[in-house]
Amino acid sequence: MAKGAKPFKYRSKWRATVTLANGKRPAQDFDRYDDGVQWIAEQLANANAQHAPELGGPTMATLADALRLYAQLYTVNKRGFASELNRINHYLEGAGMARLKRVQNDTLGHALAEYDRSTLPESWQGHNDARRAARSQTYLRIAELAKTRCSAVSTADLRRLVADMKKEGLSESSVQKEVALLKHMFNMAANEWSWKGFENPCKGIKLGKSNARFVFITQEQRKRLWDALAECDNPYFWPLVELELQTTLRRSSLLALRWDKVDLDGRIFVVESKTGQIAVPLTQHAVRVLREMPRHESGVVFPMTANAVDCAWDGVRTNAGIPDLQFRDLRHVAATDFARRGFSSHQLMKVLGHKTITMAQTYVNLVSQDVLDVMDRTEPASPVLQVPPPASGSGTDMLNRKRSTRLTRAVRERMGITATCPTDATREANLPQQ
Repeated sequence: MAKGAKPFKYRSKWRATVTLANGKRPAQDFDRYDDGVQWIAEQLANANAQHAPELGGPTMATLADALRLYAQLYTVNKRGFASELNRINHYLEGAGMARLKRVQNDTLGHALAEYDRSTLPESWQGHNDARRAARSQTYLRIAELAKTRCSAVSTADLRRLVADMKKEGLSESSVQKEVALLKHMFNMAANEWSWKGFENPCKGIKLGKSNARFVFITQEQRKRLWDALAECDNPYFWPLVELELQTTLRRSSLLALRWDKVDLDGRIFVVESKTGQIAVPLTQHAVRVLREMPRHESGVVFPMTANAVDCAWDGVRTNAGIPDLQFRDLRHVAATDFARRGFSSHQLMKVLGHKTITMAQTYVNLVSQDVLDVMDRTEPASPVLQVPPPASGSGTDMLNRKRSTRLTRAVRERMGITATCPTDATREANLPQQ
């Protein structure tokens, strides 16, 4: 029995109390002294049998330490792991720790591995640096919090972070996701990491509501967008944008799409989304785009990385004169187009893929015929459709031809030569027949 841990007289009973390692002091009254002694012994035995707190507890672990463990235990297995891991990496970098990325292990499961930030293309690096500079106070606040012991993180500290994020123009949605990440991490620490007596500093912070987004572009902006897409060297990028506008899918879902999951005759394809595996109904225009685009030997419909999409989109939107239009905004543009074509809320919900369904239900119940009918009936009322040039050779051949044409045109313009370069179609027509 710990020194001093003995029952004492209190209001005609024997009061037993003991101080535990987590700082708590449970107490209970007994009629008999021996019962109090036994209760104290049981409390101490139970405390000694408990698991040691993860990371040594909140007085030892910094916020960066806790978020790193959280990523290893929870984030790695989430469908939306990428965006959450990106937020966690801000804290790890702020504390001078290595960034984390998800990799596939030997059993085809997922694990986290450390990595160094890769060098970005010069144009994209400049954009990224400017973006971080515009939010310098937010990143400084994150770095300060990352190096703080969890027991010392207060609600006021987190309110300052929220204030900095809003002051530097981050959206309400971004603020919500930041607070939600920290709130859930602290809840898991208190409930599952044996952080006894720890109180979540996010408890007093209420999450706000995101403003509904209504994004659209004019016909003139849309034409400039198509012109800019036609100048893009990568033959997969224009089809990617068209499929985004025809399906409202998120970028990550489109990049995960494989040809063996595409049924062009049935006008659906199956893909992973944030809400699980879904099948997506295809407009006739989407089918034409898919039929005429080049096929890649990997079996992936769009063999591009997320970073490649970012770089390509940054150039396209700049050339189109709509620099504030984000790639994710195309989902909202597409939803607006469908709503204007007369889709009901139920039909639009199906197009957006908000309902989670199992693979067995996919081909039977996924798309009711009325959704395909309304697509066909209203397609003439949709904005004028443009179809990317049909594939002529492999994707690599098309990329090289377009790049050569663009560079030749640039040289001619610089030299003051007014004659235009022959198009691919003209060049191919002039080739000698086999």
